[in-house]
Amino acid sequence: MKKKTANINLAKMLRVVGIIGVVLGFTTVLWSLCLYASANPFSFFETYLSDIGNKPGWPQVVFNSGMLLSAPVRYLFLTLLVMQLMNFGASRSFAVAALITGAFVVIGSIGVSAIPYSLHLKMHMMSALIYFFGVVILQTIIAVQEWRRKLPLILPISSILVFIIYLIFATLMSMAGKVEGITRSTPVIWEWLAFCSLMFWLIAHTVILSRPK
Repeated sequence: MKKKTANINLAKMLRVVGIIGVVLGFTTVLWSLCLYASANPFSFFETYLSDIGNKPGWPQVVFNSGMLLSAPVRYLFLTLLVMQLMNFGASRSFAVAALITGAFVVIGSIGVSAIPYSLHLKMHMMSALIYFFGVVILQTIIAVQEWRRKLPLILPISSILVFIIYLIFATLMSMAGKVEGITRSTPVIWEWLAFCSLMFWLIAHTVILSRPK
């Protein structure tokens, strides 16, 4: 009975934190986007999320504040997700690897939000690469475990989707301006797709892994 109660409580906590993460993510991006677009030219093919976070005024305040708040919420969600996967048989080594990688992802995310590229371009870009490549590694680890545990296919598929889109964006971003044909604008749409894929991943994992069973 105690184990069942503990699993139910874990599922409820995962659901609550997941919902907070989804609401915070969408609210931050949509609100800051509206503030930015009301006074500046905007295009999903030209405007980075970092451009919004770099714009002085309310777009910067809303975006960077929301991203800084999202970082610990997502790490808490990751911790609960790891605990839930361990209930399905995931190993302790998986948990350690996921949480350590997740810590680097959080550090990168905080660096991107706290250091706009106009303040220190190299630190911003380094933080961005740590974040995006960190997510690639983290999603690979998670997808493998979800596949091995024979969880609903939407879980490993959503993890793989995030992996693919983040890898494409991070690769293009690292080559922008250095390889012929890859300009500053080339990776932009992939950053927006990366955000959408992460929100889809978060929703899918919140709905399915928050079930007591």
